[in-house]
Amino acid sequence: MHDLAGKKIIRILVPRGDDPPYALDDNKVYVRSEAETGLAVRDEIVELVIRGSSLGQKETEVKKPVKTAPAPSMEPAPHLPAETENPPRTGVEVVSVEERSGTRYFTLRDLRNGNVVKNVTKTSARRLWHYAISAYLQLPADISSVAIQWQRDIGLLGTQKQGSSVRYDMVQRTAGGYRWYFGVTDDGIHGPWRALVGQEDEA
Repeated sequence: MHDLAGKKIIRILVPRGDDPPYALDDNKVYVRSEAETGLAVRDEIVELVIRGSSLGQKETEVKKPVKTAPAPSMEPAPHLPAETENPPRTGVEVVSVEERSGTRYFTLRDLRNGNVVKNVTKTSARRLWHYAISAYLQLPADISSVAIQWQRDIGLLGTQKQGSSVRYDMVQRTAGGYRWYFGVTDDGIHGPWRALVGQEDEA
């Protein structure tokens, strides 16, 4: 129990379960990301199954050691070329898009943890993902027609205010092409990105 501005606040800690994924409402699997809860997409469900299998495997090894093949891992985020700046630390990167049977499937990277999730559609995307996909789809084929504020190879596409918080849409030129970052918050800004958005360098 905590006191905040004269009000009683109860803090409830819910530990991770040992046997994910958990399904509710006719076998729907949900995931929690900070203050947002949404339906899990395929890659997230696979990751939960792998994590659950790994936990179960550890318990089995304690009871009776057996030789087992290591669980497959999720696809790691590729390393950036040495000559480029590191991306922001929050927000979503739209990595690629592929159209199959009239539906666009996106590969997205969560910049907070580097996790890459494939086969995300605009319909299945959660709030920030949906925003990133929508903003990406609004980009014209000719990028030179977009008013981008460039500083060397990093650029600011736009700024959105949501109450007291600010989110940035950004772009980066690399040897392999453009990288697009959407919904970046102030705590994800570092290095040269700070000067780009008008913040002072960190001490």
